[in-house]
Amino acid sequence: MAKKRRKFTQCPNCGYIFEEVNNFCPNCGQENHDLNVPVKHLIAEFFEGTLHFDTKAWITLKYLILKPGLLTEKFNIGQRASYVPPFRLYVFVSIIFFFLLALIADNSVRLNGGKPNSEATTVLPGVTISTNQNDSLIAAAADSAALEKVKTITQDSKELQALQSEIGENKFASEFADKFAKFTSHGDESKQKLFKNLSFMMFLLMPFFALVLYLYYRKQNRNYVEHLMFSIHLHTFYFILLMVAMLVGQLLPTLEFEGVVFLIMGLYLYFALRQVYKQSYLRTFFSLLPIGFAYLITLAIFFLSTIFVSVLLT
Repeated sequence: MAKKRRKFTQCPNCGYIFEEVNNFCPNCGQENHDLNVPVKHLIAEFFEGTLHFDTKAWITLKYLILKPGLLTEKFNIGQRASYVPPFRLYVFVSIIFFFLLALIADNSVRLNGGKPNSEATTVLPGVTISTNQNDSLIAAAADSAALEKVKTITQDSKELQALQSEIGENKFASEFADKFAKFTSHGDESKQKLFKNLSFMMFLLMPFFALVLYLYYRKQNRNYVEHLMFSIHLHTFYFILLMVAMLVGQLLPTLEFEGVVFLIMGLYLYFALRQVYKQSYLRTFFSLLPIGFAYLITLAIFFLSTIFVSVLLT
């Protein structure tokens, strides 16, 4: 879809008199496009420029959600003009995902934070934010006077003394404990840092998972880029699925559907592998087991590393 321009007759930057065909000023290079318009026009242009939010986008999303692996297959065989490029689609969806994640996490803490006995709030399947006010060890650790009081009360505990001695002998563990207490006591600042690092983690996870696929399917003599496109489309779908799960969780907080989400993730990966790598259903199933296991292990390592690095950078 061609960009709809609101053209000037004269360049506002250098005064050059435009001809009808001039989309850019031949004299200074400035774009011949009037941006002094209502906000709704700017929003529409953002979607157009970022995602080409037209028929191309809807077809792309339809194939991505309903036909696992088909977009990857079309990209690999060169049928690309009719669909949103994988990187652009991933960036657009991931921005919305992390914005929604931060919004829901902040809203959950704000709503439950004032309740004395509030329980942990689920933000994602398997990921919760604790808002229990009775569990205030972090605040106590940040308060030196309270910490001294805790030490006095429990000074006869041999287990605690042994633990303190062990931590005291390990300088790194002691420094990390201090940083962790500082990290968890900073609330919104730490949360935003963690979300930022998580987005970077996912960006690194995609090529790493593509490497796992490249090694597993090395006998098919595929280029690494083909596996990378598979990984990008897979994680884009996962983001969309988790966004739906978060919204459903907000509307129906008593509904337990984590198992359904993980089941959909597994089935999507299975059918995507079947579509792209052209193995039989049985062989695809036996391929899914090591690939899925390697993915879960990699995801756990990347996630824990992200938390570790976030704490160290506090």
